[in-house]
Amino acid sequence: MWNVILWIFLNIWIVACMDLALFMQTTFKSADATMYNKVLTSEFWATMEWLVLVPAQRLGNTFLNPAQLNLSSFVFDFLGQIVTNNFWLKIPTTIDDYTGMILILFGMALSKLRLVG
Repeated sequence: MWNVILWIFLNIWIVACMDLALFMQTTFKSADATMYNKVLTSEFWATMEWLVLVPAQRLGNTFLNPAQLNLSSFVFDFLGQIVTNNFWLKIPTTIDDYTGMILILFGMALSKLRLVG
């Protein structure tokens, strides 16, 4: 039970770090920053993401198989994209985003069925 709660918390932290690495270079005061500062900011948040991602994946492997773990990361990323779009970037989540997620879920389900037979 506590492993699952910790794993969910770590995945939320991963999504937050990923979005900070992606969008800090173009939002807030960073829009006018030098390229060097933008790269350093992005690399800092990407490093923070990896410092959390490795333990989260190891913890997730204790109760999920690799396919489920991979699918869960797509789900967390997609939910994080919706939150970021609505509350930070103030842009709509488009039908393309939803279609992409549906295709990923369909592909994962198809590969699971193919594997099982």
